[in-house]
Amino acid sequence: MRIATTLALAAIGVLSAATPCAAQSGAVFLAQNSSSVSKSTVSPRRLSPPESPAVQPSSEDTTAREEVAPPPPQQRAVVRTQQIRPVSPQQVAPQHIYARPTLSTPPAGTAPAASSPSEFSSAERLLDWVSNYRDRPEYWKVPDAVHAMRDHGLFKDEEQRWFCAGFIAGVLGTNPNDGPGLIPRMFPMPPKEQEVIIRAIAYSGRPDWQDLLTKNADKMPLRQPLIEDFINGRRPTLQKLGLELGGAQAVYAHWGYYAATGQHEPVIRILPALQWSKGASEEGFFGKLTSGWGSTAKNLDMVTTGGTAKWTLASYAERDRDLINLYRSEVPNQPEEIAKPLNDVIKAAELFEAEKIRKEQYGAIEDAERQQLTAEAGMSKGMTAGSIAIATGCMAATALGQAQIAVPCVIGGALYSGAAKLSR
Repeated sequence: MRIATTLALAAIGVLSAATPCAAQSGAVFLAQNSSSVSKSTVSPRRLSPPESPAVQPSSEDTTAREEVAPPPPQQRAVVRTQQIRPVSPQQVAPQHIYARPTLSTPPAGTAPAASSPSEFSSAERLLDWVSNYRDRPEYWKVPDAVHAMRDHGLFKDEEQRWFCAGFIAGVLGTNPNDGPGLIPRMFPMPPKEQEVIIRAIAYSGRPDWQDLLTKNADKMPLRQPLIEDFINGRRPTLQKLGLELGGAQAVYAHWGYYAATGQHEPVIRILPALQWSKGASEEGFFGKLTSGWGSTAKNLDMVTTGGTAKWTLASYAERDRDLINLYRSEVPNQPEEIAKPLNDVIKAAELFEAEKIRKEQYGAIEDAERQQLTAEAGMSKGMTAGSIAIATGCMAATALGQAQIAVPCVIGGALYSGAAKLSR
C-alpha cells in the first residue's frame, strides 16, 4: 500500500513538472509560426525558421528602401516603350516646320539687314542688284529698290516701267508670306508712279492679289479708277494679257518677272510674238506685211513686238545659257511660224550673235514704218515706236547681266538719243 502511494505521488510530481515545459514549448512554437508569417512577404520560400531571433526593421531602414524603390509598374512600362519602340507621328504633338535658312532668309530671331545707301546709289548699281536677285533673293530690300527705281527715273519710260512692274510682281508672287508686308514700305509714291505698284500686285499671280489691292487702296486715292479696273476684270492680269494687246511692254513685263523668279513660264509666253518678227514663215504675218498687206499702226506695233521679242530672247540667252535648253525643248511644240525664228534665236545665242538679230529686227521695223508713213512722219514715228522699244531693251538686258549691251543706251531718260545710237 505504501509502495502504491509512493508511485502515485511520484507520477503526480512528474506530471506537474512537465506541464510548465509543455506550456513553454507551445509558446515557442507559436512564436516561431508568428515570425514565419510576418516574414512570408519578404521570403515566402523559407522552409525552416531562422536560427537567430528575427529582427524587426527600424523606421530609418523603411525610409531608405522607399527612396530607392523602383518606379511603379506604369512608369516602368513607359520607359520600356520609349527605349524599345519608336514613337509614331501620332504620338508627337504637332510642331511648325520652318524652311532651312538660305541666303534669301534672314536667320531666325534676327532682323533683315537694310540696304546700304550705296547699294542703289546709281542706276547701274541698282540694275546689277536686280540682275543678281535670283541668286541672292534678298526680298526685304525690294521696297528700297522700288524707291531707287523711281529716283533714277526708271518709271518715266513706259517699257522700263513695265519691266520694273514685272520684277516687283515676281517678288510678290514668290513670297506668299512676306510679300504683303513689302507693299506698305513702297510708299510714299507719287500718284503717277503708283501705277507700277498697282500693276505689280495685279501681275503677281497671287490668289489674293485683289485683296491686296483693296487693302492698300487707301494709300492711292487718286488711282481708284485703275484699281477698280483690275479688280472688276476690265484690265487683264499679266498671265491673261495677250501680246497682241500688251505689245512690247508686255514682253518687258514678262522679262521682269523672269528676272525675279527664274521661272520659265514668262519666257514661254513671249514665244508667240516670234511669228511677227523678221525671219518667220513667209506665209505668216510678216510675209504678208512686207508684201504690202495691211500697213496699219496695229501691224507696226506687232512687228515692233515681234522684233523686241526675238532680240531679247537671243540676247538674254547669251548669258543665261539655260534658256537655250528651254528654247530647244519648245521648238517641237511650236508651229512653223514660231519654230523657224526660234531656231534663229538658238543659233544666234549659241554663237553670241544677238547683235545680228538686233540689226535685222531694227531694219524690219523701219521697212514696216516706210509702208505706213510718209517720209516726214515716218522719221518721227520711227523714233518713237519700234526704235525706242528695242532701245529700252538695253535696260532689260542689263538687268539680266548684260551690261555691255547697255553701253550705248541711256538708262533712266533720254531714250530718244539711245534709240538713235542703236540705229547706227
